[in-house]
Amino acid sequence: MSPAAGSSDPLTERLGQGAVAILPAIISVLLMITTHRLRVELGGVELPVGLLLGAAYQVLTCVFLWAVTASRLPLVILGGLWGLLSMPFLGNGVGGGVLMPGALGEQPQYSGWIVQLLGVGIPFLAAGLLSLRRRGR
Repeated sequence: MSPAAGSSDPLTERLGQGAVAILPAIISVLLMITTHRLRVELGGVELPVGLLLGAAYQVLTCVFLWAVTASRLPLVILGGLWGLLSMPFLGNGVGGGVLMPGALGEQPQYSGWIVQLLGVGIPFLAAGLLSLRRRGR
């Protein structure tokens, strides 16, 4: 799937690059939505471990997709699919839903909003940085 693989058909190569992003996107959505509220208290400080784990997974997924394909297309597909696949969990309103409510009582649930930003933003940010790197050469 990389240019070194010697694929003669660009369409087949692009379809393969897109297919590589599907399973990591599904895993990312499931991981990040189910763990985004996980917190651990360490030394009197409450750490958002779920958000950190989700962000680390998303960064590692982007690095993996870039290493496997040497293309930005899977990163864009990962970001786009993340938004589409997370929609059933979001419900109505910004960050609102059963698993990711926008507010519980009077308390806004910022972790739900942040996980959405991380899930979509990290892949697009990575693709943008790789575009800038390519343009700089």
